[in-house]
Amino acid sequence: MKIKLHPLFVLLALYFVLTDRAVMFGGYVLAVIAHEVAHSRAAEWRGYTLGTVTLMPYGGVIAGGDNYDARDGVIIALAAPVFNALCAVSVVALWWLVPESYSYTRDVCTANTAMCIVNLLPVYPLDGYRAVVSLAKNKLRAVRVMKIAGMVTGGVLAVLGVVSIWYEFNPTISVFGFFLIYEAVFGAGGERVPEAAANNKFCKNYRAGVDKRTILLYKDAPLVRVLTKVGRDSVSTFEVVDEAGKVLYELDEADVGVMCEECELSLTVDEAYRKTFC
Repeated sequence: MKIKLHPLFVLLALYFVLTDRAVMFGGYVLAVIAHEVAHSRAAEWRGYTLGTVTLMPYGGVIAGGDNYDARDGVIIALAAPVFNALCAVSVVALWWLVPESYSYTRDVCTANTAMCIVNLLPVYPLDGYRAVVSLAKNKLRAVRVMKIAGMVTGGVLAVLGVVSIWYEFNPTISVFGFFLIYEAVFGAGGERVPEAAANNKFCKNYRAGVDKRTILLYKDAPLVRVLTKVGRDSVSTFEVVDEAGKVLYELDEADVGVMCEECELSLTVDEAYRKTFC
């Protein structure tokens, strides 16, 4: 797994080095790397491939799709905070065995504990959010609620970051807060929710065998309805028809996936088709 450094991350690292907090910063970097490695290994275990990890001022971002079914989505999302929790517990156990290690490993324990707790929050776009969306029946409603939670949480963290100026200034708090606000406002383009499409079993279990089927779909049916017809155990072709049942055009699952990523899921199939392909 490759690791890249964002320029702003490098500047943040220099800030902590110059303020004699390099050890603390190093502990958080180790926690972030452990977090992203856990995501990657869990994805590989479930048959997916994730890419390069980029260290950002607010944490880490790992490249790769979110095209998981519900069970895999929960496992991959929760693997990282669980691993951070295990790291924290291991460090505490080390203190019992080697008390002298406390001063050297305290920041590692604190960082892993923080990574675990923060990422379990059901706030867009953290791991807790991804787990909830994977299980939610009404994914759009879940995303909207957790985006609001993201804006509120981000606002609180941004204020705390400013307040920390009068104590022990930690710019990462404000940076993370603004990141949550930005993602909540601009992430997924309003009602454009790739996660909602991704968690409706576009991945196929070919080892178990899949059915090939054709589905007739009325042109004014909502796009979100199409997702209920997509399954991991079948490959579907959608024939879009008018009121008289006349076939207007055909869509495969790849077309549907693009439409779900580009358009609001509340649009009709015909509106989404014309907006995407015409």
